[in-house]
Amino acid sequence: MAIRLGSTVINCTDLDTMTRFWCAALDLEPTSEAEDFRLLRGRHVNLSLQRPAAPVPSRDQMHLDLYTDDQQYEVDRLVGLGARFVRHVADDPADDWVVLADPEGNLFCVCAKPAAEVRDPGAGPAA
Repeated sequence: MAIRLGSTVINCTDLDTMTRFWCAALDLEPTSEAEDFRLLRGRHVNLSLQRPAAPVPSRDQMHLDLYTDDQQYEVDRLVGLGARFVRHVADDPADDWVVLADPEGNLFCVCAKPAAEVRDPGAGPAA
């Protein structure tokens, strides 16, 4: 079992502009071109951009994605440490995450990922 910080996620309205900016600023490469989500991958860091369905308060403009190969264990462990369960999103088996709130109410996601991707930040989905 393993868990690591997988990505910092920024809510934004103009994905194309933000993709160009952050790729140039941090030497990242976009690995997805969805209309509402972009994963920008780098050698040592990932940054994700997403267009939320509805406006979000300024407090929630960024959140952390934690990657784990044992999602239920980590969710239970984090709840035991004081996190609060918010919701589970599992519409697509390849894109499964649980939203939790830390003790002060800051949201973060626990994302199910293959063990190789959790242990090696440079390992992305197989092409």
